[in-house]
Amino acid sequence: MTHSRDLAARHAWQGAFSAAFLNAVGMPIDFFLARNIPTMPIYPYAMSVLVGIGLIVFLLIRRQRATVRLGSAVFLVNMVTILVALWITSGYWATTGRPWTPFQANKLGALAVAMLAPQLGVGLVSIAGLAATAIGKVYFIDPEIQRGFPVGEPWFVLIYALFGAVLLIYRLRGLALEREMLRMQAEAAAAEQLARTFLRLRNYTNTPLQTIAFTTELLRAKHEDLKHILDRLERAGDKLTELSHALNRYENAHKWSPGEESLEAAIMDERMFGSHLRSP
Repeated sequence: MTHSRDLAARHAWQGAFSAAFLNAVGMPIDFFLARNIPTMPIYPYAMSVLVGIGLIVFLLIRRQRATVRLGSAVFLVNMVTILVALWITSGYWATTGRPWTPFQANKLGALAVAMLAPQLGVGLVSIAGLAATAIGKVYFIDPEIQRGFPVGEPWFVLIYALFGAVLLIYRLRGLALEREMLRMQAEAAAAEQLARTFLRLRNYTNTPLQTIAFTTELLRAKHEDLKHILDRLERAGDKLTELSHALNRYENAHKWSPGEESLEAAIMDERMFGSHLRSP
């Protein structure tokens, strides 16, 4: 059975892996689109792609030991690498003299972060970084080039950042609700399994209790000198009978299949239930 903690770690691993994969695949595409810019350097793309590939390999190695902290750390390292590459390349895009919609990668990145970030803090920092690098880069671009920007640029990146933050919050809230439901289902299944086991034990002890009661009455009739011992034995039997009656109220809450009432079925269920709890 998957615990909510394991599910959170899996979500974090998947988000970090997807972000690294997009880095490793997306940067070569961006470089291909910029191939006609003579001054465009290759090293920002190469650095970003190599880091993305390295993080993918690292995540695959640590897949069985994934944690939320690990996924968040990898996500941040990947994001810092992307921000450095975008900071360098955006300046060259701006100097081409061709029509250019500024900071498209930063805008798309804000939406991608909303879909992939493992934690709220990591996601908000990443979105803020994408918006800040876009706006900050403007101050390093020639004012003459800035006048050629479309109306509203580069401030449109803030709108994308706002939408990304809202999407991130709703997505993480949905994942948190999913993990909480999983935890409650696991607890309910454990409680039901425990109740079924108690009911099986009750059924298992009914016959011995009847035998003890019959034997006690028989000995009481033949051996009056054992009255004190038999009284204690009868009181013990009465307590077990009371326990059996107390468990009767759970009887109607369970639908038994043929053979499930036996103690052997309980032992088999306990083994299966325990193995599910131990499975990753």
